[in-house]
Amino acid sequence: MKTLLFTLLISFSGTAFSQSQAAQTLLTGWERIYIRNVGFIDMPPNMEVQSGTYQEIVNSYYNRLEIDAPQLVFQQKGLNTTTNSSFQKYGRVILETQIGSYGDFQALSFNISTVTSSEISELNQTFKQKTRSDLTSIGHTLIEWYPLKVKKVNGLPCIHVSYKRQLGTNPIVLVNYYIFQNNDRMHSLTLSYRVSETSIWKTDFDKILSSFRITNVK
Repeated sequence: MKTLLFTLLISFSGTAFSQSQAAQTLLTGWERIYIRNVGFIDMPPNMEVQSGTYQEIVNSYYNRLEIDAPQLVFQQKGLNTTTNSSFQKYGRVILETQIGSYGDFQALSFNISTVTSSEISELNQTFKQKTRSDLTSIGHTLIEWYPLKVKKVNGLPCIHVSYKRQLGTNPIVLVNYYIFQNNDRMHSLTLSYRVSETSIWKTDFDKILSSFRITNVK
């Protein structure tokens, strides 16, 4: 598979695009965040958009505010104003878009049924080695690795990587990382929280993932 993030050695066949892109009902207290040239994702009331990493623009055609940035970050509410209580928890959602040239990435519609077990195994080893190396370079330890999956999320084909990491003796963090290829760009969605805070974050993070839509299909 060709990506600008990793040089992988396999290719997937494309088929007609079939997906369920209907937006889920916006939950009470949640906010729908529109990302220019990407799509949208819902944010729960206990999180906030990290300040300084985006620009708000008015889309007069849709009569709504949109975010214009290569990276969008949700964090636990209160960090922007350095509220003391906000540092007692850790939850992070990061949505990034990497732009390349047309054909650098697979189509958003690639057929996941054509991916063989050996190809998935090769992908798994590549991602595991790269993740371990990246974590080591910033002083983190890879605590546990879950087998890579090629699957659909909200009808969108993606690569799903999941693992646990730890910095020193700090609480262990669970990371779920999703890669969506879209011809000339790649969208990556990372959701992470402390394992000890699963009861606080998991339900909301599952809903955040379920809300993500890519409407700018290339």
